[in-house]
Amino acid sequence: MVDNSGDILFSRLDKFQIDIEFLRNHFEEYVRRLPSVQCRDSRIDYAGWAVTSRDGSTEDGIVRRITLNEGDVSRGVTPTNICCGYLAEVMEELQYYGIEPFRARIMQLESEGDEMPMHSDADHEAWRLHIPIITNPDCFFEWQLEDGNIESVHLPADGSAWLVRVDIMHRAVNRSKESAPRVHLLMGLGVNPEVRMLGEPWLSVTRTEVAKYRNLVNVNSREQQMSAM
Repeated sequence: MVDNSGDILFSRLDKFQIDIEFLRNHFEEYVRRLPSVQCRDSRIDYAGWAVTSRDGSTEDGIVRRITLNEGDVSRGVTPTNICCGYLAEVMEELQYYGIEPFRARIMQLESEGDEMPMHSDADHEAWRLHIPIITNPDCFFEWQLEDGNIESVHLPADGSAWLVRVDIMHRAVNRSKESAPRVHLLMGLGVNPEVRMLGEPWLSVTRTEVAKYRNLVNVNSREQQMSAM
């Protein structure tokens, strides 16, 4: 186990599991049928639906960014009309676990587009939580470390929740050559995760620890690829 969350690039949320089929059905049968916000961010095409927002609409926080500045009390925590059924249960479970989400949204990242440039979303330690709903083996979350090397992980849609650092240069990629969108439930965290929340597999910001868990992550990803699609 790690001693400090600030030393970690990403981690599974420890001892947290949802029924991914229930969440996927909620998305397919309800959310996807509603109008989405179409946007192009960092050269990548997205469709988005806000789960929580500042004004209760499903548009807020998709194109208009919500600040990651510490102490901001207007971060988008009002449930929207898609935050119902099993999705509402998932949000409640996260809060019960100790997560303080804001600007929760479902984002569909299209494939066959340009590659997103590396970018940082904050100048202090900041995290985002991802629950993959639909994915494919060519989807990755990547970071560029200070030495210039890139670390890449596939986040399987297996019902796990994943904590990822967004103050370190990073990007999401969907390199599928086919029409295979990547759909994630994601949200900002009002408070950085406690060490107890960090479960395996995880990656450290230092390359010596990265090597320790890279094989575990890749093996787990391959095992989940078929069931995650």
